[in-house]
Amino acid sequence: MHPLLRTAAALLTVLATGAVRSAPDTIHVDPRGQIYTAAGERLVMRGLNEMFVWSNDPLGKTLIPQIDQTGANSLRLVWDHKKGSSADLLKLIEATIARKMVAIPECHNATGKWGEALQGCVNFWNDPALIAGIQAQRRWTILNIANEAGDRTVTDEDFLATYDQAVASLRRWGYTVPIMIDAAGWGQNIDQLLRVAPALLQRDPLRNLIFSAHSYWPADKALDNYRKVVEAGRQHGVAVVVGEGPSVTRMGQCADPKPLPYLEAMLMLQEHGVGWLNWSWGGMPNGDCNDFRYFDIAEGGVFGKWPHEPGAQIVALSPHGLMQTSVRPASFYADGVVRASGVYVHLAKSVLKVGEATAVTTLVAPTNAANKRFSLKLDEWEGKGVVRLDAGERQLTALKRGKARLTATSQDGGLVFSAEVEVK
Repeated sequence: MHPLLRTAAALLTVLATGAVRSAPDTIHVDPRGQIYTAAGERLVMRGLNEMFVWSNDPLGKTLIPQIDQTGANSLRLVWDHKKGSSADLLKLIEATIARKMVAIPECHNATGKWGEALQGCVNFWNDPALIAGIQAQRRWTILNIANEAGDRTVTDEDFLATYDQAVASLRRWGYTVPIMIDAAGWGQNIDQLLRVAPALLQRDPLRNLIFSAHSYWPADKALDNYRKVVEAGRQHGVAVVVGEGPSVTRMGQCADPKPLPYLEAMLMLQEHGVGWLNWSWGGMPNGDCNDFRYFDIAEGGVFGKWPHEPGAQIVALSPHGLMQTSVRPASFYADGVVRASGVYVHLAKSVLKVGEATAVTTLVAPTNAANKRFSLKLDEWEGKGVVRLDAGERQLTALKRGKARLTATSQDGGLVFSAEVEVK
């Protein structure tokens, strides 16, 4: 029997018998709202979004290797069914999984819209090639029906009925992967999501739904809403992640240089083991809030090229950021050994005066890589003896005028990253 037909037959058996179980060969949610891999490992999503479909790199050939260096374990793939093909989306999913990140394809055409636009996203997934391709990658794929469908006028009853029908359709067509559902109100209506999510979960024959809130909340409401997210499993028995965020800014606050409480949110989410996917990597510039470019994490999508302090914190410098918290499941690797995917070296100051010192931070990602050893090398020009590497390679001291480059190389895979310093 064809694998797709076998999957559909198994699903029909579940529907006919009323059995309640999560498919053993997919990521799945337990009754406490926690997410696990098919191998039974806890999966706490740590990752990013990227607008591949509108970029110059729709297949991620350049951008995915850059994102891989963060050690992210999940990547949400922005797609537009009127622009990109199903074949290209499947290639993007495969490329993401090949880099040991959970692929989360989503349909962006219903953003802030309901009715026909949302149904258009549902219909997009009813493609035999997509069904077969996603099911072939079911172990590491989550299907996000539609991005931020619905404005703030969507009622609880309509939200429940519409997504109940959508999930039923996807299951009937043969999808056994987890299905992700965004909150209405451009992803922000966390209260409605929590009211409706338990009923939606019970109506899914596989009980395998993940709910997503997007954290573009006003500064005075943000932390309270994050608390609702982290309490969702305990209070409601549903899995909720921050599908876009923790947010540094929001529409309406673009001219305010003071970030939203994203660092406090990262701490809270880490303490409670709740997943997040930051918006967005930056290979395709966001175009919103360009005063401080807080919506773009990496300049041109290049790892280590941060356009602002929040980008550096979200990826590397915060102890609750990607490089220091992302855990990649060992079952992603054929031999069960997690490989290093990125190395990063950071100088607290890149311009020094003679006699001044700066702290050196070196990271290897993901945080559970089996081999996190690295070496540091100094290269100097415009004179020798410009700087000295001190104190267990955690401090650089300026000795005389000139320039130097500090390069970190991982022992596992020969990954390389450099930072430059100038002494004036």
